[in-house]
Amino acid sequence: MSDPSASPGEPAGGEPLWTPDEQLVADVRHALAHAPRDTPQARFEAWAWRAMLDEDGAALLTRHAAPAHVTASALVLSPDGRRTCLVLHGRIGLWVQPGGHLEPDDTSLAAAAAREVLEETGLTGTVLPRLAQLSRHAAPCRPGVVDWHLDVQHVLVAQATAPAVSAESKDVRWFDVDALPADLASGVPDGVAAARAVLAAG
Repeated sequence: MSDPSASPGEPAGGEPLWTPDEQLVADVRHALAHAPRDTPQARFEAWAWRAMLDEDGAALLTRHAAPAHVTASALVLSPDGRRTCLVLHGRIGLWVQPGGHLEPDDTSLAAAAAREVLEETGLTGTVLPRLAQLSRHAAPCRPGVVDWHLDVQHVLVAQATAPAVSAESKDVRWFDVDALPADLASGVPDGVAAARAVLAAG
């Protein structure tokens, strides 16, 4: 899927072109092969994403791919699973889990998710090996060009220390999982529930 907003050889969105290495591509394939498939929708998403990766290869992992590309995020939970850290997205004005586009230095989806958590909240922790879910949602990065973010959602366990607000966000806070804010992005409650289930399963 090429980016129709850019001329051949030109970067999209002002970002330099790059090609993900084979290690990262292999990690994405492994993640999709082992993603949760406990519902008909989850099974279809895993199949469809693998089909897109087969067609586009490494290009699907960069923000230049349109109309969809892979992103990585993490549902951040306290060790007891009772609190989650969310960021108030600067562009869409809704509370979301930390996450974003893959970058050239990323070696795995888990590493990308942990990097995004650090950049957006200042928090560090442990990324659990089992994914929370695959979440396909409307992409805010280039409306009319990129329709979907194919977000591979991880679970990161961190101590509930005071987070830091990044330049990309309006706010960042810990919330009790039973008292999430009303202005949540679509899919966040399901993501938090899935993350808690992963944590509870050990």
